[in-house]
Amino acid sequence: MGAIFMSASVPLPGRAPFDQDCEPQMIQSAVSALATVALGRKTLVWGGHPAITPMLWASAQDLGVQYATAVRLFQTKFIPTEDFPEENKHFANVTYVEAVDGDCTKSLLAMRVAMLQSTKFDAAVFIGGMDGIIDEHALFSQMHANARCIVIGNTGGAARSLAASLNYTVPADIGPLDFISLLYRELDISPLDKRHS
Repeated sequence: MGAIFMSASVPLPGRAPFDQDCEPQMIQSAVSALATVALGRKTLVWGGHPAITPMLWASAQDLGVQYATAVRLFQTKFIPTEDFPEENKHFANVTYVEAVDGDCTKSLLAMRVAMLQSTKFDAAVFIGGMDGIIDEHALFSQMHANARCIVIGNTGGAARSLAASLNYTVPADIGPLDFISLLYRELDISPLDKRHS
């Protein structure tokens, strides 16, 4: 199985301009669609987020996929352990990256570098989010220049800005909210591909 990097978050209130332009229901739909398309067929890799991790856990349960082995989660130890999503406990392959100098920016960069060096990626999917989406796209593009980047701008937040700057649009024959068809095509995965349990 190849790997797919997911960069996604739900913008926090007060984090302008992203909180004014985010679509939480679209973010949830896009994350669910990515799980439906990829879980058990590709390894999903992402940096843990308290709103996103529970969505993937619920999708894995619905699909009957072994969450422990279908995903790889990275967290920075800069964030206190008690703030990690409860769902982190449901699987074994979570990588905790040491904090750097007690600094949030340096610690997030160290986690992102470790995450993006961890394997070879076929593609990345960008959903919703804040500044981290922009940062992760820049780093991913630098480290995996030949991998495909899918930016789901309809989810709002930073993804909308990123899609506009990249001139990324959904193919005309796919409905703008048909995230499942978009991801099957863009990730080159067939609905007939069997899931590894």
